[in-house]
Amino acid sequence: MRIIIILTALMSTLCFGQSHKLNPLPKQLQGTIPNFKVLAIDNETELNQNDLKTNAKKAGAKRIILSFFATWCVNCIEELVRLKENANELKKNGVQVYLINAGESIHNDGDKVSDMVKKYAGNSFPLWFDPNGNLLRKSGFIQENSGKFSLPLIIILDPDLRVLGVLSAISKDDFPKVLWGEF
Repeated sequence: MRIIIILTALMSTLCFGQSHKLNPLPKQLQGTIPNFKVLAIDNETELNQNDLKTNAKKAGAKRIILSFFATWCVNCIEELVRLKENANELKKNGVQVYLINAGESIHNDGDKVSDMVKKYAGNSFPLWFDPNGNLLRKSGFIQENSGKFSLPLIIILDPDLRVLGVLSAISKDDFPKVLWGEF
């Protein structure tokens, strides 16, 4: 057990540097991502785990990125910009990215969220909403009693929806190789 902890710490230090944090997987994410449903801005169109798997297989994707952000999160802006800057390389390497707004209302904040995405990420990736934080809650990132969570947050999946890693920030030097599972 000590060896695993030491190796994990060493790998995190070597791979990610000081500005990058690889989060331990909550028990809910050990294996595949839990069943979920997120919504498009029209509040009717849904995306779920079956859609992710189908889309990945159709596109021949090697990785799926769920990038959680919110308009109140200053660090999320940098994350969105990095995704936009690397959009062509991500697509070329078979990485599908889904931007998921966490905890903000489609009705009250939808325009503000859309404007933020257009400004910092362009139209490179689809935008989805998890207005009540259900996906983050099911994934173990929101404690039931507190409702608190930290952003930005990226969940990296393989095409079969197995969780490869969770990142709370990506350093400029490591991006986007970490998204391909090169931890």
